[in-house]
Amino acid sequence: MRPGKQRKPRKERVKAWIYSVINPILDGLAIEAGFLEKGNWTFRRYNRDLEFIRPIPNFVTYQSRPNWDDFTLSNPAAMEKIDRRDDQRKELRDACRAAFDSLVAKPDFVEKVDECFRVFEVEAPGETSRLTHPAVKPHEVIAELVVNNRAGVPDHTGIYPFWSRFREELMRFRAGVEFDNADQAGLELRKRSEDLSLELSKTRSDLAAEYDVPWAPYPDGAAVLPSR
Repeated sequence: MRPGKQRKPRKERVKAWIYSVINPILDGLAIEAGFLEKGNWTFRRYNRDLEFIRPIPNFVTYQSRPNWDDFTLSNPAAMEKIDRRDDQRKELRDACRAAFDSLVAKPDFVEKVDECFRVFEVEAPGETSRLTHPAVKPHEVIAELVVNNRAGVPDHTGIYPFWSRFREELMRFRAGVEFDNADQAGLELRKRSEDLSLELSKTRSDLAAEYDVPWAPYPDGAAVLPSR
């Protein structure tokens, strides 16, 4: 084989691409889409990152990283869209950081959170101690919810009764250029993730048709037939 010339893949190699690279990425993007549609960027204050909107390589298991390397080197069109999507994810992460930092630095926001906590303590004596961890500043917990545009939180979480009571008052602080930038970055990420999903879905379909492999592994029925 001449240097620089790639060997045409065979069936087993293509199956490895589909099952250990393409399918996990498509599954991850489908989960991510649910958050993006709601405008929930899953930003976390403690690590300043997006919890459920991850870089594409993170969807592939460690054991399958060689297959990832092979697939991306052999499919530059898909890799280009992966890079564009991950670059946009970084933009959203940075925009969320800026929005969070801007919010927690606003004295009127901090005072409003403190006021809501005081009111809640009057309405439910002793319950404020259960809302946040003692080592965490309450206004930072609430700022995370505001950044993520949370319409609600699970009813089993400690912050649920407080957020249900004061959400509308606190979400009024979700305004300004920093939040506009975050929401615009999230909208663009949604478009690029959808574009990547279409690209990978087409790649899977084309490979499956050309090499006559199924889209996903399945049990071999012959292996479980009872012996006579």
